[in-house]
Amino acid sequence: MTSWDQAVMVLVWMAKGDTFAQLAAHFGVATDTAWRYVNEGLDALAPLAPTLEEALAASGEERRLLLDGTLIPTCCCAAVATEVNPDPLYSGKHRDHGMNVQALTTPEGELIFLGQARPGSTHDLSAARADGIVDAVTAAGVETTADSGYQGASGTVRTPIKRPNGKGRNGWEKHANSALARLRAALEHPFAALKRWRALDRLRISPNRTTTAIHAIFAVTRQRSSLARG
Repeated sequence: MTSWDQAVMVLVWMAKGDTFAQLAAHFGVATDTAWRYVNEGLDALAPLAPTLEEALAASGEERRLLLDGTLIPTCCCAAVATEVNPDPLYSGKHRDHGMNVQALTTPEGELIFLGQARPGSTHDLSAARADGIVDAVTAAGVETTADSGYQGASGTVRTPIKRPNGKGRNGWEKHANSALARLRAALEHPFAALKRWRALDRLRISPNRTTTAIHAIFAVTRQRSSLARG
């Protein structure tokens, strides 16, 4: 196979989510060869995804971003099991097995950063801290809107106002929370666009390869969007 054929195989895997056996049959190679070619392609593409520093540098004049996490479903659940947590990939929030990935977008809905993939049981705030997002946006002075799962983040991360025990929110608190909810709605589009790649319906590779796979898909998505804009 030529390098062009290998590139096409990687894109077919992303777009259709085929098993490696299906790819092998379609391209006329061994299953192990299909697995190797796809993984080599992912390794080459993943570094093209923006780093956190690059994302913050390109955050625009308004210096505002949105933060949220998403679950990438995976077929392989036992690969990261431990004695302490025999089912670490299970997310109670999403009621599914997968990997937690944190994301930053602009208020206009452009995805600009994806963090490292962590077991689905990882709390969103813990994942964001581990990625360095909370410290980085605070140090850069970037106002960042997030949902209630990030309460306690402090710094420049803004979350909905909690209702005091036994008390209701007053008018301005409700208004502020509604405004935050409208801002966060912009996150739905970039997540949906990313997950149009069928490979992310349920990853058929080791959970340990999720970060590489999603960063590679993110890099291709950005390039395709850039070409579409002309």
